[in-house]
Amino acid sequence: MNQRLERIRSKRWFIALGVWTLVLLGIGALGLGPTMLAASWGDVESTAAVIFSLQLILVLFAMLMVVPALSAGSINGDRTAGTLATLQASLISALEIVLGKLLAGFLTGMAFLVLALPSLIPIALLGRIGPLYFFSCVMVIVLLTLCVTAVGLGLSAVTNRQLGSVVLAYAVVFGVTVVLPFTWASSAFFLEQDREVTRYSYAVSDSGRDPDRCEAYTDTRSVVRVDLSLPLLWGNPVVLLAEPSPSIPAWSSGEDEGNVDVLRLIKTGMRYAATVTHPAHENECRPHMEGYPEHLAQVPNRPVWPMGMGLWLLAGAGSVAIATWRLAVPIKRLGPGTRIA
Repeated sequence: MNQRLERIRSKRWFIALGVWTLVLLGIGALGLGPTMLAASWGDVESTAAVIFSLQLILVLFAMLMVVPALSAGSINGDRTAGTLATLQASLISALEIVLGKLLAGFLTGMAFLVLALPSLIPIALLGRIGPLYFFSCVMVIVLLTLCVTAVGLGLSAVTNRQLGSVVLAYAVVFGVTVVLPFTWASSAFFLEQDREVTRYSYAVSDSGRDPDRCEAYTDTRSVVRVDLSLPLLWGNPVVLLAEPSPSIPAWSSGEDEGNVDVLRLIKTGMRYAATVTHPAHENECRPHMEGYPEHLAQVPNRPVWPMGMGLWLLAGAGSVAIATWRLAVPIKRLGPGTRIA
């Protein structure tokens, strides 16, 4: 009977992997449509780059939908089935049990990610996406998959019902991906302050504006300090996915700077949000002008990924530690209705 159930489970996984592959290949084919249409306009690369970034975000969201189901019910599911006690009574330690389940869920997630790559590679080639850019984005998805798997594993260890832990895992992903960005955007209504800023603009003389000379003007303006609430976005998966993308120069010359895509726009927007009061945001001059502030030509580069990825790794490590503690034997306290064997 157990062998039959394992065969059914295996068949279901093969079906799920097949459906996943077909859906993503279909989405990739749909992405090739506008790219080929743009070929008649001679603008294939820029269109393909935008499609690539959108498709990569879609793959990230699809992974976040699949991964919580892989680990969020692994421990309490085995406890309900009465198979967890057999492992706990063996020579395998609690940490080994947790790491084994973490590895199983992570490798299953990697199987879904590998099957998603064929739908991304053709668009990446058409958009001239650099190998480092592509590999870095994939590595971000890999690390997020590992951390979300660990968080789901920890939730399955602290809840009695499998459905409850899966719902909590999805709630965590939804909160970090949707709720916290909405909260950050709403904070702009409460974080205004009057601040003295320096504005660099065209020089004004009695005869009018001088288009070749730049001067500094100081005044007081109401500034929105969304940089103060930016930690709400540190762990956002889309923001972390955008971090490996190349930055967009303040003044684009249109040559050898790569194609602008959605991820590059998100990264640039985060840089501006992190330095919202910087005088570079009040710079109306162009680099060739006399008196142009060279030190303010670019927004200071303040990356988000060290804090965001650090938070995810801390959450994952903490979840593994909690799951190990909950599986330690002998068990001193059990919830009502908890099955041992």
